[in-house]
Amino acid sequence: MNNQPFQTARPQQQMMLMLGLLALYLLVSLLAAFLAPHSDFTSLTINIIASLAIVGGIVGLAIYAARQMGWPLPEFLQVPAEDRDQNWRLLCMSLIAIVMPLLIIFARSLFH
Repeated sequence: MNNQPFQTARPQQQMMLMLGLLALYLLVSLLAAFLAPHSDFTSLTINIIASLAIVGGIVGLAIYAARQMGWPLPEFLQVPAEDRDQNWRLLCMSLIAIVMPLLIIFARSLFH
């Protein structure tokens, strides 16, 4: 990572980032809904939790990629170097957060 101080994001940048994350969440939720249509409240709840986990995994992958390429992160995603986890753990946990909900959705659609 570079030694330059981090710049704080302007309110407009923060709003655009939040809208982007919301759009990403809605896209993933729609994909999860089409993969496993919910016929009851339990399935709907599982789809919502799965889509949140997938979005969290995507954000984790984006943080991993930004750290590897030395890109500055927004202020609310910055973690001091001594408090960070190892990069391979962040990558593995992000991939698991994406794959596990998909496996659950596919398994429920196969056996339901």
